[in-house]
Amino acid sequence: MKLAIVSDSHHAVDELDKLLSYLQKNGIKHLAHAGDFMTTKVVSVFEKYPEIQVYISRGNMDFLGNVFKEMRALSHVEIDDVVFFELEEIQFAISHVQGMAQSSAAGKIIDIFIHGHTHQPKIEKTETGMIINPGSLMDGAGFMLMDLPSLEVDRKFNFN
Repeated sequence: MKLAIVSDSHHAVDELDKLLSYLQKNGIKHLAHAGDFMTTKVVSVFEKYPEIQVYISRGNMDFLGNVFKEMRALSHVEIDDVVFFELEEIQFAISHVQGMAQSSAAGKIIDIFIHGHTHQPKIEKTETGMIINPGSLMDGAGFMLMDLPSLEVDRKFNFN
């Protein structure tokens, strides 16, 4: 199983659509988005790919009218300020700003924290797991693919 990880797509709706199409073509059924999609057009993009389970943390720029409500109405999208999920018995927490998920996870065992915001890609191994920032899709940092359960991470810069 693979988990795609992306953040800070901002107004790069075409890039986000290409990413979701790539995931669909390659049978990748899970996407973690660490926030800052910043456009109402994102709802129609995610509507096109109902077979991909999407976990989204709302970014500091994601306060756009009814977008949050419309995204929550999609059965395959889980969106909140902090989202907790489990895949292959691995516990994930995703927030836009680093530390927010850690604060919300008090008392929970989390293996991998995902965040965005800085636009700087990072994979940091800690004593208890990992902290991942995929960088900004909008700025050309691409996205990351994590193999589960091995936790091997591959950075991708194109959709081939």
